[in-house]
Amino acid sequence: MTEEKEIPSDGRSSSPEPVQLASEINENGMHTLRVGVTDRPNISPGHSPKLELKETLSNASSTFPLPPPNISITAKNAANKLASAASQDPRRRVTGRTFPERRRGSLLVGQRSLDLMAEKGNLEGNQRFVKFIIKQYKSWGYYVAEYDYQMVIICIIISLLGMLKIFFTPQLNDITGYSPYGARGRSEYSTYQEFFSHDGLSIATYLYIEAKNKGTMLKEELLKEAIEILDITSGNITMHNSISNKTYSFNEFCDSFCNINEPVRHFYNGFMIQSEAVNNKEPLNDRIKLSYPTSMLFGRKVSLQPYFFGLRFSNDSTIGEDENFDIVDINDDTGNITTTNGPKSTELVTKKDSKREISEEDLKKITNIKSLKLISFIFRAAHQKDWIDSDVKAYEMAIVNYFKDVYKSDNLVVHVYSQSYVEEEMVRGGTSLLPYLTVGFIIMCGCSVVSVMIRAYYMHQCSPVKVMLAICACITPFMACATALSILFLCQIRFASILCVIPFLALSIGVDSSYLMIHEWQRVTKHCREAPSRRNSTVCYRMAEVLSEVGPAIMISALTNIFADLVGCFTGSPEITLLCLGNLTTMFVMFIFQMTFYAGLMCLVGKYEINQERVERAQIAKENRSQGVTGRHNTLNRQNSKFYDATKHAVSESMQAYVNFVTHKFVAALTIIIYFIFLGISIWGITKIKINLSTQKLFALDSPLIVLDDLRVKYVIPNYMQATIFVNKPGNLSNVEEMSKVNKLVRDMEELQGSWGAVGTQYFMRDFIIFEKSFDEEMEEETDESTNFAIDGISQSVSKMNDKEYAKIYKEEDLPTFIRWPEYDFWSGFIKLKNDSITNNTRLDKFFFTTSFHGEENSIWVVRGETLKTWRNIVDKYKDIDASVFHEDGVFLDLIHNMPTDTWQSVVGTMVCMSFVCLVFLNSFFTVFMSSSCVLSISVGILGILSWWGIDLDPITMAAMIISIGFSVDIPAHVSYHYYQACLQEGEDSTPEARLGNCLGSVAFPAIQAGISTSLCVMSLIFPKLYMAEVFVKTMIITVILCNLHGLVFLPAFLTVFDRIITSFGGRKKKNQITSNDKEISEMKWHPKTVESGKVKSNNK
Repeated sequence: MTEEKEIPSDGRSSSPEPVQLASEINENGMHTLRVGVTDRPNISPGHSPKLELKETLSNASSTFPLPPPNISITAKNAANKLASAASQDPRRRVTGRTFPERRRGSLLVGQRSLDLMAEKGNLEGNQRFVKFIIKQYKSWGYYVAEYDYQMVIICIIISLLGMLKIFFTPQLNDITGYSPYGARGRSEYSTYQEFFSHDGLSIATYLYIEAKNKGTMLKEELLKEAIEILDITSGNITMHNSISNKTYSFNEFCDSFCNINEPVRHFYNGFMIQSEAVNNKEPLNDRIKLSYPTSMLFGRKVSLQPYFFGLRFSNDSTIGEDENFDIVDINDDTGNITTTNGPKSTELVTKKDSKREISEEDLKKITNIKSLKLISFIFRAAHQKDWIDSDVKAYEMAIVNYFKDVYKSDNLVVHVYSQSYVEEEMVRGGTSLLPYLTVGFIIMCGCSVVSVMIRAYYMHQCSPVKVMLAICACITPFMACATALSILFLCQIRFASILCVIPFLALSIGVDSSYLMIHEWQRVTKHCREAPSRRNSTVCYRMAEVLSEVGPAIMISALTNIFADLVGCFTGSPEITLLCLGNLTTMFVMFIFQMTFYAGLMCLVGKYEINQERVERAQIAKENRSQGVTGRHNTLNRQNSKFYDATKHAVSESMQAYVNFVTHKFVAALTIIIYFIFLGISIWGITKIKINLSTQKLFALDSPLIVLDDLRVKYVIPNYMQATIFVNKPGNLSNVEEMSKVNKLVRDMEELQGSWGAVGTQYFMRDFIIFEKSFDEEMEEETDESTNFAIDGISQSVSKMNDKEYAKIYKEEDLPTFIRWPEYDFWSGFIKLKNDSITNNTRLDKFFFTTSFHGEENSIWVVRGETLKTWRNIVDKYKDIDASVFHEDGVFLDLIHNMPTDTWQSVVGTMVCMSFVCLVFLNSFFTVFMSSSCVLSISVGILGILSWWGIDLDPITMAAMIISIGFSVDIPAHVSYHYYQACLQEGEDSTPEARLGNCLGSVAFPAIQAGISTSLCVMSLIFPKLYMAEVFVKTMIITVILCNLHGLVFLPAFLTVFDRIITSFGGRKKKNQITSNDKEISEMKWHPKTVESGKVKSNNK
């Protein structure tokens, strides 16, 4: 260590050429120090002056500040006298810190920013709130330092308990959870559920069977195996009743839809009989006519529509291609089609020795069906009193697991669909994300350690504990996430699968605050080592300085994220509300953990570093004494390496070059043109975005349900799109008016475009009238055999009856007998009877009927939505009978009309919240306007780019965008605020280049670091094959890129162009003209060859 020189009282020095200093008091009473052509105030009250050359960016980089030149003693003495005079300025300092570097402002708004504002006389009374926040942060810093290890231990214990709570909380998904609040589909689904399972879950399982070779199912051996699958499911797979401790098969516990699949069995039996006749060259049985959509089997008609899909007919047409294909002429009846009438035989009709393939010519004789791709079976049972929901789910999953793991076939593939299976696959999709948390954590740890250690190396503060600090910066978000989610679960909030994405969001967003604290800690430590004192050698002082500086920025970032999530809680759908609520709580808890756990951890690390400093300082003092060197202070400044100096110079030069480039008139104008092109392309993309959310988007991409959904869209929906209409207040149907309303509702649905008509309708009234009329005829002429009505004759006459005749024949008291009759017990599932407590008679309480539609265009999502809208318009005419229509995709089809409104409302609401937070903390309408405009522009860019990228607009996309907007405001707000502060601090004479250099010097590195870390973290979501993960990856990467583009490219271009326009139109003139010679001096950079011993060397000398 060299001995410090004493400054003579007269201020003289042995320096041969002292720097020419001039002091004056301007019209505002500010002391100004002139060096060369510098005409800016360079005296900060209460500390030594620092020379700055105008129009240079030597101090532009907040990360790599260049050292001041070696000025002469005379300059120091003159500056000290000016500083003494300035200390009497009535604008008192906000803080008593003695750090030599104060020129660079805070990252957003902090202690240094207020110091600079006070120095320039811009500190107004409306900054009281910010000063109050800073004061509280400073007090909290002292408190954390006192109870550091206690806070660390408490936070660890709480987070561990929260993790246990999460592990023991089962996931529970709601199939309607993505339907918007207030959507009609939600009430329609509730009506559907109330009818079938008003006191618990009902059983509703569907089997879809296709050939392994993707060929036709219309082969004897394949049809036989399909019937075997029906028998296995009905008789072999059992449900365990936990209350009675017994097991029952479907055939044993079903009570209403037991024979719903019998038409397929009848078709198989008829097919076998007719095939045998063809093989034996015998005439076909004229009582069996196998055709689609209805078949005639021994005098009874059965509908094949709910069971056969992917059909081609003998004339090589499909349903959509030829709607008027010829059906085997059964009769002219257009009445109701019964799906269960006929014998309930469970035995298969088999042929001996019939392995010969039926030729196409022979097949034409048997049926009008040429090819059949898919056969469906339905297993439905209403909830019974002694059932519990877990038993129902276990039974449905038993069917799934049997055909997935146990049943093996060389010919067929069995696809199972049930609500329990959907929920299980949604859970599996969510949990498939969790293993990749490890990948994200490792990536973030690597990024964190590298960036922190580079900064520490640059600041000469490398130590092993810095690695631990960097890793704990990535652990803190996980701790906060575990604690936040466990709190929600304790409050009985449902653990939905979509919540599994929150740890990724917390890790990618929350780690930035830790970076700010680490970097500020290193800056504070650097200055404490340069000017050691008893006060700044304590960890409480350093932590107070750190929190007073970065605390407000962390709070603003947390509030913007919280408010964005708060907006999301009140828009969208229940699942999105859960996601936003979970993320909101996580952001809040993360802020608490940053101020407790991580701040306490830094205090513990700080104590270690301070002890190391004392040891090093003692060692230096010992060495100095041994060499006979004395000094006032034993600083810990290391000698800068050549690499260090070269890097600083390179960074400064790079920043200078970038600022000069981006503020160039031509480049700025071109940037603005590019921006408007980008905006136009984004808006064009928004106009083309598709609104779509199907259940397969909620599953992992390897889910069997995705394959099934593709089959359903390809084969089922074009052939058989079913509408289920519930009539909850039918009234007294013996009344002609009431009967007329119900029948007219049925006819209105059958007359819609694309309807199959009466042939595709299941309406119990038509069979009930047949039932009633047949009994009336038998009673009138029970001795006359010649008057016995054939079923077909009755059916034919029923179709020609009017509503008055319907009402006359209808007898409500006969309904119980009707649904117990073997031929009609199928209808027991379609109607609900109720005993009248007054008359003690049974009456019809409610019922439903189904009608079906066809058309290839139905596979298009938007067309389905319009079809559903048409159905609703029909049932809305019958509000007096409380009619309601249900479609299985209805809860998702409502998104078509709700999503655009929900999206723009969410964006506007988020912008308002962001603007409010910025205005409260930054107190700058300019900053609020610029940052809000950027947020709106980023939102438009996100939606537009996602549209071109093939992402649909759905609740998941909207949630990802809302969460992304929460952190998209940070960088534009930083740039706008610092540019605004630069305008105030630099004065009217400063150039846009100088202002932007000051601005980007504080913002550029943190922005780029945050963008890189966030992008690397969410990139781990690429690996899970899940639509939800894909949406969040694309949305957040787009947001990060657009944030940096807006903050570092577009916004600087607009600011500099606007600045030049205002200057030119305002007629503003600079007070001091810069000569060519002075300009050369002012453009010099801080460099040892340029500034030596306080003397400025120009090229002219």
